[in-house]
Amino acid sequence: MNQPQGLVSSISLSSNVRPATHHLGVRGGAFSATVNERGAITMDGGARIVNWFVAADDRWHTPAVEQGVRQQRRAGVPVIETRVRIPGGDAVQRVWCVPDAGGLVVVEITNDSTLPIAVAFDSPDVLCDRTPSPLGPQGIELPKGSVVFPIGHTSSLRVALRPSGGGASVGSLAALPGHDQLQRGWLASVERAGYAVLPDKALPSIVNRLRSDCLVFSAHDIDEWPEDFVASGDDVAVVIALHQMMLLGEDTSRHVEEIAERIERILGQVRRESETPWDVERALYCAQHLFVALDEERAARDVSRARGQLAQASSPPNVVPKDVRAVAWMEEMLASPRRDGSVGLLQHGIPTLWRGVNLECHRIVASPEHTVSFGVRWHGSRPALLWEVGGPFGLRLGAGATDPSWSTTDPAGDALLA
Repeated sequence: MNQPQGLVSSISLSSNVRPATHHLGVRGGAFSATVNERGAITMDGGARIVNWFVAADDRWHTPAVEQGVRQQRRAGVPVIETRVRIPGGDAVQRVWCVPDAGGLVVVEITNDSTLPIAVAFDSPDVLCDRTPSPLGPQGIELPKGSVVFPIGHTSSLRVALRPSGGGASVGSLAALPGHDQLQRGWLASVERAGYAVLPDKALPSIVNRLRSDCLVFSAHDIDEWPEDFVASGDDVAVVIALHQMMLLGEDTSRHVEEIAERIERILGQVRRESETPWDVERALYCAQHLFVALDEERAARDVSRARGQLAQASSPPNVVPKDVRAVAWMEEMLASPRRDGSVGLLQHGIPTLWRGVNLECHRIVASPEHTVSFGVRWHGSRPALLWEVGGPFGLRLGAGATDPSWSTTDPAGDALLA
């Protein structure tokens, strides 16, 4: 794997930080939580918010309003790191979820400074292997029940938060999986659907974030999905998200009737259009793939037939979409499933940002039976393509706008494109 180490999601050089909402949870779990751009944790559907505070050598630092807050989502997966500048270094908060004891939100505070500090949480429901300070918060007004823990130089404190209704015994928090282990596990999970190493370093992390959200909400009903993940009324986005869940190994069989209903609505909206929007074209392919995977062959044939009767599809926009369409955008730019069953590699041309820079992708879905991996190496101004197809022999590859003259059915090889 060659993934970027992190995506900077919020940086504060003043008291203003770009708003962010990071969804946390476990794969297929029944609970979820969020972390905002300053490290505040929201649980139980918004009924419970836990803030953190740092007592440094000079004063109490409140991340909710502090200057110098920086936040990173590690490689795009749900391990969130928030740093607060204090004298001599940083106070570092890392948050992730584990399935242990029915599901826990783990919070680890590291004193990355040269002096001892203390950290406070404005909630009495904090689980910890250590006993909080008997004096409680001193020099700051916090809600009743708030707890304070001292942290020595270069030391860490681990606490956990339990969702409402959780009652299983927790045991030692030190035995829970750490953030590095969780990051590796999440990367392995999201890369099951394929991954890419691209000149646009942020895009793979964005895709990892969206796929992680798909896994967090895969066991939830569609109408329970948060609007900032996928709006339930956005038929195209819902179908794309369900397709990603299927590629990631989740069971989508309970959604088969809803997929059919949403595709009917989508087709009703675009049948008379002079051009089929690219995301609609992609959603129709996703539905076709879903139906094949769910042994709904007749439904898959119906979608394929309807897709073939629509106007030609538009090219994806130059700007990466903001929602789950970003995953479809990346896949479409790399490997575009055509209506005739062939696949266009770099079908829509090579984006300006990518030109002259080597790239590679692995196991990108190309059909219900195939994946494709390829790399691009540059020979002057010309791209050299090296490819490998996974699946039955016979898949025809082309290069669309990148090189209309090239095509092959070879399962592996290399070619210098125009």
